[in-house]
Amino acid sequence: MTKHAALWNPLANDSHPAGWISSDAITLSNLIRQGIQPSPLMVCSGGTSSRCAADGLWTLDLRARHRQLVISEAGDEVEIGAGLSMAEVLEGLQTRGRSIPVGLSTLPGSGFVLTGGISPLSRSQGLAMDHIVGLRGVWGNGDFFELSAPVSPHEEQQQWRGLLGAAPFLAIVTAIRLRTQELTPLVIWRSIGSAQQLSIAMEVAEQWNHSASLQWTWNERIELFIVCFANDAAAIKAVESLKTRLGQCAESSMTMVPGQHAQPPFGTLARSTALQGRIHTEIVSRLGPAWGQRWPALMAELEQLMRRRPHPGCQISAQQLGGKSSQVPVSRTSFLHRDAIWKPWCTATWSAGDTKGRDRALEWLWQTNNLVSDYCPGAHLAQIHPHLSCHKAELHDAFQDWLPGLNQLKTHHDPHGLLPPL
Repeated sequence: MTKHAALWNPLANDSHPAGWISSDAITLSNLIRQGIQPSPLMVCSGGTSSRCAADGLWTLDLRARHRQLVISEAGDEVEIGAGLSMAEVLEGLQTRGRSIPVGLSTLPGSGFVLTGGISPLSRSQGLAMDHIVGLRGVWGNGDFFELSAPVSPHEEQQQWRGLLGAAPFLAIVTAIRLRTQELTPLVIWRSIGSAQQLSIAMEVAEQWNHSASLQWTWNERIELFIVCFANDAAAIKAVESLKTRLGQCAESSMTMVPGQHAQPPFGTLARSTALQGRIHTEIVSRLGPAWGQRWPALMAELEQLMRRRPHPGCQISAQQLGGKSSQVPVSRTSFLHRDAIWKPWCTATWSAGDTKGRDRALEWLWQTNNLVSDYCPGAHLAQIHPHLSCHKAELHDAFQDWLPGLNQLKTHHDPHGLLPPL
């Protein structure tokens, strides 16, 4: 047991866990074989998830013992310890002129990569998960594993597929080996837009056949956030064309940054005033196809929900997929929704200690999630919710007909349910 380390997620940080475990893989294996109770065991890599710590449960904190960053001589691969944040990985890689695709925030840890790794660069570089070439860690039964991207044996393929997208239910991954990419400058356009301008941006973005990607978040205001590579002339031309079509946008700016390590913070333009006090949140993410002509009906209902949000921090966001993220066979990973064009996510927010406020926020979350589910039937388990009523439905929507296969893997590799349930 170690001293409580600070977390980025206030809900997890305000919990009262049974204790904190910080150990190397050998000690962890021995602890698992001896039995860790109560279960499930929480795992903290970046500390941004609401379930990296919980009342009465043990948390394995990877951030102290699993911090290696080893870049190959050629620079084309990197091994990262699971306790590093994406910001730390990018910082280490940029010294060699290399990078990996990360999300709209660089705070998350390895869970970002293992659960998919959706990025503003997913259309041009695929998911972060798609760059994994090796994994090392401990199964839920205490056995060690070291796997490379499989080429033949069936069992190894099943294990690999399970870990890429469903690792939190099966194992503790302590190290990840990934292919890297050349560090390339990005062009980022940010602005505040009206609901009508968002509708235009959505319509145009769904027609893009290049690597530019649209992200947006809706809080007090609607923020538009478009990313493309600075050397992609067609993408920049398309962004300029969209800007012209949108007309005047408030707080509009186009900047070039050397890479994702320098990208501006997403979502800050959508809120004009900072939230007061200690804030707790839960986030539910969906995956689905282009919305096309269905968008006006969805927009009308979202406007109604936004008017009824119970707390100023409640918001709806989305980011665009497609392109290279759709080109990996469904059978290769546990991320099944390769046809997804949009990942919307809903954020429920309440003041810490406000039980009634939490209930109102979660009720708003379920209403919003149910609406969005009609348009985006898939779930993205960037955060898992075994403590909430949506857990079983999320598992079904995330893994569909692969869920029985995952349960077989769990029966073999986590027979005593050390890790969160499937």
